Amino acid sequence: MAKKRGTDKVETTRNAIFGVIIAIGVALVGLGIYLSSGLAQNATPTEGEDYALIENADRIRIGDPINVYEFFSYGCVHCRNFDPELEEWLVTTDEDVAFSRKPAAFSRTWTLLGQGYLALEQADALEGNHAKLFSAVHDFGKTFRSGQEIADYLDSETLPAAEFMRAFNSPKVRRKLSQAETDSRRYNVQSVPTMIVAGKYTVDMGNGMQRALEVVDYLIGQERTERAGGVATAQ
Repeated sequence: MAKKRGTDKVETTRNAIFGVIIAIGVALVGLGIYLSSGLAQNATPTEGEDYALIENADRIRIGDPINVYEFFSYGCVHCRNFDPELEEWLVTTDEDVAFSRKPAAFSRTWTLLGQGYLALEQADALEGNHAKLFSAVHDFGKTFRSGQEIADYLDSETLPAAEFMRAFNSPKVRRKLSQAETDSRRYNVQSVPTMIVAGKYTVDMGNGMQRALEVVDYLIGQERTERAGGVATAQ
């Protein structure tokens, strides 16, 4: 009988321990859901926490669209991971929002990849090829050393290598690449992906991709309100 009582006591202690472990597990799962859902963030984005003001912000002409830029690189895995969410978000934007990507040129390789992006844009061949370049770099470890290597990799009936190279070497693409480098310095872009709204706000990407897009939407709404109140001034 004494032995049985001892066994019961051990069993009771074991069950109590298991119960504590299960409770901790449930709590951790709940915390993960809480954080990933964005509920841990402030409901209203705040300056210094979710976004920063840009010094010498762009001047806005009456009637201008609300420009949203993403500085990115095909060489950045975070940009690759962000891209599907960004594409879904783009479907929800209104007509007064003008979105464009600007390639970051933090290295010689990234400059080449950025020129490749602009060539695809110039050739109206981003569909399919945009994702293909991300995949080439991050899924297959492809390293491109020239525009011709990119052209040969993407060569297809819809985008012949020669057509890509015409766009790649065009003055317009070179001007856009130079402008992107200038804008990167002007907006003090230190990392990618970086989202810029209305030439006035840099969105903090450290709070998660979903939160970043929520902040972009908030800032777009704030910009609409300011413009409706006559804050936007003609140059």
